[in-house]
Amino acid sequence: RQFALKQLSHLLQMKVHRIELFDNSHLQGSFNVSGMVVFVDGKPSKKDYRMYRLDSYRSDLDSMKEAIYRRYFRLLKDGGTYPDLLIVDGGELQIKAAKEILDALEVNVALCGLCKDEHHRTNALLNQDGERIEIDPSSPLFFLLTQMQDEVHRFAISYHRRLRSKAMSADLLGFLR
Repeated sequence: RQFALKQLSHLLQMKVHRIELFDNSHLQGSFNVSGMVVFVDGKPSKKDYRMYRLDSYRSDLDSMKEAIYRRYFRLLKDGGTYPDLLIVDGGELQIKAAKEILDALEVNVALCGLCKDEHHRTNALLNQDGERIEIDPSSPLFFLLTQMQDEVHRFAISYHRRLRSKAMSADLLGFLR
């Protein structure tokens, strides 16, 4: 983990200690949610994870904007620990959406997006200037980023499934009455 963080710090030319990652989940626009996971020194900090039940679905970009706005507005309002790096689970458009919110809130946090190949596997980072940062697939950094992507994806989907299951149970109970 430490070597992977050193690689990331070197690639981004900054010290990286705390990373927050966001991912969205929905089912054809229903049960729209976003999950945020936190990694400190390369390890998950589960007490810092957050789930966001979002307004009605408009687009993935709007969902990302809403989740990031809610997270960083809350940090501005209540205080708290800002990350060294914010990673969105998406490319250039999601980075632009996140940057728009961070700029509007005047929050200065480094921002990257996960680039994926045709099999939806992470293969590079995209920085907030749109520059692609290649990552060796055999490196510890690649392994760490893949672990982070899997964790944020798992967290967002599990929240989405819980909401969907609850709604289905409520529908069934209503039907049986």
